[in-house]
Amino acid sequence: MTSRRPLHERRESIDSKSPTKNVLNQNSCPNKYGEKTNDSDDENELEESKNEPANAEGEGTDTSEDDSNGQQRCSQSKAQNQTYTQAAEETRPQKVQETGPQRPLEVGAQRRPETVPLRRPDTVPQAAQPQCNVGKTRTNTFSKLLKYSIIIILPLIVYSQYYKSEPQVKTCTFEELKKRAPSQSTDVWKALRCNIEDMLNKKSKSPNVFLFLYTNQSNESEMQKLVNDIALETSKCFDEQELVKMTLNDFETQTGDDYGFPIEQYKKKIQHGNVFLIVNLNDIPTNAARALHTICDTYSPITPDVVIFLTLRTHLTEVAGTPVQLAHRTLHELWKQLPNNELDALITRVTDQVLLLQS
Repeated sequence: MTSRRPLHERRESIDSKSPTKNVLNQNSCPNKYGEKTNDSDDENELEESKNEPANAEGEGTDTSEDDSNGQQRCSQSKAQNQTYTQAAEETRPQKVQETGPQRPLEVGAQRRPETVPLRRPDTVPQAAQPQCNVGKTRTNTFSKLLKYSIIIILPLIVYSQYYKSEPQVKTCTFEELKKRAPSQSTDVWKALRCNIEDMLNKKSKSPNVFLFLYTNQSNESEMQKLVNDIALETSKCFDEQELVKMTLNDFETQTGDDYGFPIEQYKKKIQHGNVFLIVNLNDIPTNAARALHTICDTYSPITPDVVIFLTLRTHLTEVAGTPVQLAHRTLHELWKQLPNNELDALITRVTDQVLLLQS
């Protein structure tokens, strides 16, 4: 009977030359977990071989030879497996151990999603902002600067234009005369100041006609001097102009009923100033007094920016009535020769503003 050993030997040589094939064939050998089971199987095979007939001697010899070859092959495979296992463990990257204790993963348990804390907008670094915001920032800055410039500059322009367009307010207070004549009523100074300042500041376009009334008990020279001082102070308020005076000679007439001469004199003298001081009405002739109707006209004046001061002495006392009533009664007695329709109109013109002076 031919032995099968050479065939097994060739197989061993082929197996030894291919390490990969030895690894793949490791299932034919018992591993460390199944050694007992494989050993028991080998013992059963030996018992069965003993019970075989004696005439099968050649086959038993071959079987024992095969078993010995199989054990040798298994031991070699185990050694090779251990070698490859050690090499694989050496080449496997080691897992970095974490510093803290790890909680074992529970099978079937759902892992809670990690919450990422939100960053506040002001904590975002400036460098992380997109470059497209640079243009917007510059535009916003320019808009703010433009708005602030308009807010600051515009009121200044408006104020400067208003200041230029608004003329300087002119005043005429008579403060010095108040101290020199303390006995005079405050109504006198108030009426003078308000009406003259309105004319100086172009708030009034009609002449101002003031009639100073004083009684016979008053010192006439003192009253005339006070009125003259008031007229001089008023002319100073009109850019230091000259005080224009109309005396009794300016009211003389060439014929008995002609009153045009005083009007012509007035028109000539008005070129020298805006403030007129007319002689005492008690001394003007009745026929010449008719010229005052044109000179003291406040509705259709010859010249609007004119201040006219008149004086009148009355024999009536203050208890007889108001200053206007006293002036009307006195002038009616003084110019009673004139027709009533002409007299009333004349008295109305010269008594536009009556100021009573105290002695």
